[in-house]
Amino acid sequence: MGARLPKQVASGVYQLGLVGVNVFFVELTDGGLVLIDTGTEPGGEHIGAGLRALGRAPKELRGIVVTHLHGDHTGGLAAVKRHTGAEVWMHAADAAALREGVRARPFQPGPGFVRTVVAHALGLRPARNADPIAVEHEVEDGETLPFDGLVAVHTPGHTAGHLALLLPRDGGVLFTGDAATHLGRLGVGPVYEDIAEGRRSLERLAALDFDTALFSHGRPIRTGAGERFRARFARG
Repeated sequence: MGARLPKQVASGVYQLGLVGVNVFFVELTDGGLVLIDTGTEPGGEHIGAGLRALGRAPKELRGIVVTHLHGDHTGGLAAVKRHTGAEVWMHAADAAALREGVRARPFQPGPGFVRTVVAHALGLRPARNADPIAVEHEVEDGETLPFDGLVAVHTPGHTAGHLALLLPRDGGVLFTGDAATHLGRLGVGPVYEDIAEGRRSLERLAALDFDTALFSHGRPIRTGAGERFRARFARG
């Protein structure tokens, strides 16, 4: 299998497609990088290759922002931390479980037949426990992180501590995590802890100003993303 290479999807933002999930490198104005999510457990190796493809050394990774506690977002975290020394930013509601070695949270199917099939295929159960992972920074809703003004938006529903992230660059770049998907069309995710809460979070995202949307699952929307979110998710 050929190496997976990062693809530029916004100014200084690179998407790395792993097995079934995307992670993102963001180039910072001070010359460093921040990583958003780490994919499944084999993702650590691919993230290392992605750093090399960008011409970067592990020490240049200034931080890792984790959108939420599911195995396809935290699986590679231990390896990436070990090889880069980067610290982790995460919402407290999900960080507490990660520190205890929990790798995922219970969930229920999203709306619709296909999402029900996906949820049952995933087993409707959290992943096995593993070694605890340190989370150095607990992130609050609306907090501006020390990464070129990256703003955390608490978007519970998919998990209690789910974060979306808004980068004030190129008219606004929204990292949706699993709050939304873009698989064929813009839609909700396949699984939730609380579907009603998830819909409220989507309404909140639809009220933000951004031109680009980047998804953990699905293709980027590189222009007019905010308008598409409002058309799809805004109340009334």
